[in-house]
Amino acid sequence: MTINDVSLLGKKVLVGIIVTLIPFIIIFGGLWLTRKLLERSSKTKIAFTTYPKVTDYETGTSH
Repeated sequence: MTINDVSLLGKKVLVGIIVTLIPFIIIFGGLWLTRKLLERSSKTKIAFTTYPKVTDYETGTSH
């Protein structure tokens, strides 16, 4: 193997690594961004407190 062969092989390996990493970066970047947007939107919502309905049985009154 000559130096040109090793250089070409190194370039191909480097291009293969980059081509493999780009989809992962896009997928995980999209998931991260979606998570951040959902966290931000959930913080801006107004929290409503709901109270359980009290029945006649629980208050001890009879009808």
